[in-house]
Amino acid sequence: MTGSFNPIHPLHLQNLQCVKDYLETEHQPAWNVLAGYISPTHDEYVHSKLRDPAWIPARDRCQLCEEAIDDVTINHQEQKLPSWVSVTRGESEWADGFVDFAPVTENFRDFLNDTLVEQEKVLKYRLSVIYVCGLDHFNKCSDVRKMAELDNIIPAVVFRSGNDEQMISRSCKSSRVIYIPLTKQREKSLDVSSTQIREHFQNPSAKFIIPGHRSLNFGFRSRANISASNDVLFIEIR
Repeated sequence: MTGSFNPIHPLHLQNLQCVKDYLETEHQPAWNVLAGYISPTHDEYVHSKLRDPAWIPARDRCQLCEEAIDDVTINHQEQKLPSWVSVTRGESEWADGFVDFAPVTENFRDFLNDTLVEQEKVLKYRLSVIYVCGLDHFNKCSDVRKMAELDNIIPAVVFRSGNDEQMISRSCKSSRVIYIPLTKQREKSLDVSSTQIREHFQNPSAKFIIPGHRSLNFGFRSRANISASNDVLFIEIR
């Protein structure tokens, strides 16, 4: 999974877990997911997109990602992400600057297969890389659909409320794109964005209200607290 992660939030991690669960339990044939990686984007892109004071330097974004993996809670339960998820710094520390998500994914695929299959011969068969993203990103970026035409790269798109599903429906019929519609989870799904969190930092007195959610606790203990009343959800950054 690539992205600015400015900052990372629980739904990023939930998307990874949803894709893993879907591939291993619902997809036919079932897949064996070996690992998941979070790859924060280079400062060159994030700073040009967000400007001061909204952007977080890559070093800190990577650290926040690592802390989030170790310290995410879902629905009042201590649900630690297993060791299959980790942070890779190659993209954010690339000496030549920003590289877009498609070549990052291709280079990652080549690195894994050249190292594990060709050189060290740890694996007999080449690995496929699943590019995980939300429905909003899929609808905006045609390169996600183009990635489905590449060898050993398959996009997995996770439903996000408020985004049209016509394009993903057509792509699933005509390409190798995998769609996780979250049909059963939609009524209870929580849609929090990095943009909302940044806006709260800039205006700490404001509360973001998301109607229709009850008894939720979905946040990073050391960085944020998300608490809910019966009717609304408040996101408070400490």
